[in-house]
Amino acid sequence: MKILYFFVAFLSFNAFSQISVEGVVKDEKTLTPLEEVRIQLRPISKKGAGYWTGTMTKKNGLYKVSTSMKLPATISYQKEGCGKKSIKIKEGDKVPSEVFLDCTDDAIKAIIIEQTLDTDGDGLVDKDDKCPKEAGSIENEGCPVEGDSVSDKAAAIAKAEAIAKAEAIAKAAVEKKNSAIPPPPTSIYFKANDFNVSLSYKNNSRLNVIGDFLLNNLSAKINIEGHASSDGSSEYNMALSEKRVLMVKQALVDLGINPSRLTVKSFGEDKPAQSNSTSQGRSDNRRVVISMQ
Repeated sequence: MKILYFFVAFLSFNAFSQISVEGVVKDEKTLTPLEEVRIQLRPISKKGAGYWTGTMTKKNGLYKVSTSMKLPATISYQKEGCGKKSIKIKEGDKVPSEVFLDCTDDAIKAIIIEQTLDTDGDGLVDKDDKCPKEAGSIENEGCPVEGDSVSDKAAAIAKAEAIAKAEAIAKAAVEKKNSAIPPPPTSIYFKANDFNVSLSYKNNSRLNVIGDFLLNNLSAKINIEGHASSDGSSEYNMALSEKRVLMVKQALVDLGINPSRLTVKSFGEDKPAQSNSTSQGRSDNRRVVISMQ
């Protein structure tokens, strides 16, 4: 992915900077460019509250926004049906030149129709056509010249074909995303004497992969098995492995997974993956193992 660097130029002793950001906004499932996305660039500091700016994405999802303000700042992207995403900007930061929003299936279908619908079949989509129900020329902004027309039946056929095409594109994109989700990772590892999943576990890539897999494969069920190294007593390690497995289960429940699809079991130090005679082996044994039922 291309990376766009923020251009920051110091303007005065008040530490105001010129911030300029440009790129493209797309739907993450279909990669469709999103037009009319509301973008706002605001300072985080209350002292700079008067300095902010905004814009909307243009054709092909392109945008450019710039202003002078104190850092840090936040740039946000929002479109109805596609949610909202915010990125914090600090000095020296970089931001993806492509930003992706998670549009609903209905929203992306409507967007594709809007961007591809050519009711009169003249090669100019309706939103850019000044005469969307009459075939014309691109040079005449979609309007017909004298003696040029199209029947209502032909217009209806063109509209139906455009809608069917948009629905097929949206459906294929969703099916492709679901089929591309890999099976859950084998293991999640823990530090010595630790059973807590990170407080930011929603950003944990392994848990996200497992959660996405289960959300998109509703008949799938998994086993969650807790393990520990040989550090400490066997009773302590059994309790520690149980805490680990229950913590992973709760994290998945918080991600929207029905607990009835999750079977948990603890083994303590009884089933090591590696020898406990080395520090690396003990590290490999502090784990929760995920497997399909």
